[in-house]
Amino acid sequence: MFLVSSPQIMAQGLFQRLSLILKPTVIFSLGGNFNDTNKLKDVLNPGLGLGVGLRFEVTENFYLDAGYSYNWLSFKEFRRPYIYRRQRPAFEMQMFSLNSTLFYKSGYKIEPFLTFGGIYTPWKFTQDSFKSALWPAPGNQEVSFSDQSLCLNVGLGVEYFAWGHLSIIFEIKYNYLFSRNPERLGTDDFTQQDFLSISLGTVFKLERK
Repeated sequence: MFLVSSPQIMAQGLFQRLSLILKPTVIFSLGGNFNDTNKLKDVLNPGLGLGVGLRFEVTENFYLDAGYSYNWLSFKEFRRPYIYRRQRPAFEMQMFSLNSTLFYKSGYKIEPFLTFGGIYTPWKFTQDSFKSALWPAPGNQEVSFSDQSLCLNVGLGVEYFAWGHLSIIFEIKYNYLFSRNPERLGTDDFTQQDFLSISLGTVFKLERK
């Protein structure tokens, strides 16, 4: 009897430590060179993203967050390359993240937190909106202007425990993308990039905090 019930109790305990996260995001390019004359922020509009995640409570003040987000930033119309002038070229990023989240205090209606972690990021330049052909790399026409890079992030935010199991989360993150790859892209003009993301989302706790 004990052998049967123990795994069930453990599974129930783990399940009660989990939360589901949904985070719509606005994302901005901050710096890094796009080519030898322009920064990436000079050619891209602010973009939109949508993130989903799973949070695990390690202690009352410390959590681990695993998440996925898709982010899309369109090109400014007057900055579009001539061959894509009649299209809507864009920069797209997927982010698979693992973050540590530390709450300053626990048990309050409003709680500030600090978060930091690492991200695996496939990114690409597309010729048109969504599921479009890719650009050729600027210095190597045999490969696409895309790559898979690592990214580090650090951020802060606040969580408001609104009702029952549901809370509202506001978060600002700085993301540093290790995108420089002259071997693949054939040029050193496209450098490391950084982004600022601002999110307002919800957290649904499977057991109320």
